[in-house]
Amino acid sequence: MDILEYYQNQNVKDRIFEFMGGAEHIVGYGEYEILKKKPKAYYSAAMSDLNSMMAKGLDILRSMLGNYGTMISLDIEYYNPKNPAEVYLNPEEIFKNRLQPVREIIKNIYNNYGIPYIEVITGQGYHYHSMWPFGNEHWQLEKIGHLESSLEKQYINRETKLGHKAVPVYKGYGFSGAFRLLQFITLEIISEADKKRKNNKNILPIQYCDIEMSPPEGVSLDLTIYSDPVHMRAIRVPFGTNQKHKVNKKKLGEQVALNIPMQINLPTTDLSIDTILKMRRDFQMALEYAKDSKTSCIIPDAHISWLNVLSKYKSSRLYEFHKNFDSKDFNKEIYNAINLSELPPCVQFSIANPEPHIKKPTNIKTIVAIFSKKGWSYKDIAGFLFNKFKHLEEFVSNKYNAETRASFFAQLYGAPLYLELDTKIDLDCEYYQKIGYCMRSWCGYNLSWWR
Repeated sequence: MDILEYYQNQNVKDRIFEFMGGAEHIVGYGEYEILKKKPKAYYSAAMSDLNSMMAKGLDILRSMLGNYGTMISLDIEYYNPKNPAEVYLNPEEIFKNRLQPVREIIKNIYNNYGIPYIEVITGQGYHYHSMWPFGNEHWQLEKIGHLESSLEKQYINRETKLGHKAVPVYKGYGFSGAFRLLQFITLEIISEADKKRKNNKNILPIQYCDIEMSPPEGVSLDLTIYSDPVHMRAIRVPFGTNQKHKVNKKKLGEQVALNIPMQINLPTTDLSIDTILKMRRDFQMALEYAKDSKTSCIIPDAHISWLNVLSKYKSSRLYEFHKNFDSKDFNKEIYNAINLSELPPCVQFSIANPEPHIKKPTNIKTIVAIFSKKGWSYKDIAGFLFNKFKHLEEFVSNKYNAETRASFFAQLYGAPLYLELDTKIDLDCEYYQKIGYCMRSWCGYNLSWWR
């Protein structure tokens, strides 16, 4: 059975439609677009274009923007910058031994809060999806969110080729609030993993995004889907295919693209890891699985449980951090007066060569740590990043938002520093040499000065 036959099955279509309920638009991604010499491997379209995307054999993603509520989605991935193909070549080892301890921590924390969710296995990890409907005290989620003035204007003035108009600002506030609740939850995940690692050395380091490390492998809690306007982000649907390794040949290698079969994102339900790993590379098995009622892909209403999380969050120091961040404005006098010679060459380089270096999470994390040690507020660090981001090609079209992206990263890496959870062990010259980020040995600076 091939991908086209698989997508023709009504049970598969039903499951995909269940997950897409209320989505504003969909996105198709895959080899077909590359073979047709399209400039990108993806395109967005109206929901009515789903059958056309399936006929092309594309991966299907649903927009995070929808009509039913705010999606609260956690994305975790195994990553290894030195060997990015590892998760495709040795999935049993990665999923059963490297990811499983972190997966268990996540599931325990979600279950302790009583959060209903769909867990979906992806190419490199798992997604955890739940929904906060707009009609169910959604105002409480909106209230903890924050919109940059430029983003609010962008939502109000939005127009697209698909005919979509303005994004209601309450949806933007809800999306921002979802990020903050997920940051609260993920900091708890990181803390729990740190405790358990004392007795289980096999628990990999956990980072926000794929931070370069030595040793190189880790688990990424990727919240970057919340770093952009809500209408610009989409997420893979369960029972949709996953051909990222077929498209990213330059990164993963031709042999991986040729020899590793197309994979399928699947809800895990109560299946063993062995079974789900086998099934995600077998169209017939996945098709049969779609018939089972337990594989329903309707995103569960979890607002009551997330209200409990929100209550705990509002009594936390993280809430204090976010409120303080929101209360300040950028101080251009501070970040315009930066003297690059005060900084080590590795940091100078990423600032002086922002495309692509200042966008790399490893460099952003270091900038946040060093500038906070210099006494800058996290808001001013965001202002500095915004001043650099806004000139990059990615933000010229006004589809994405440089100010929002900068504020996101300042909060993502600033909060663990503020809460004294980040020990800054990676602010070390020898460490930077090992990960390949040192620009000049014996430069006269020492990263540990900024711990």
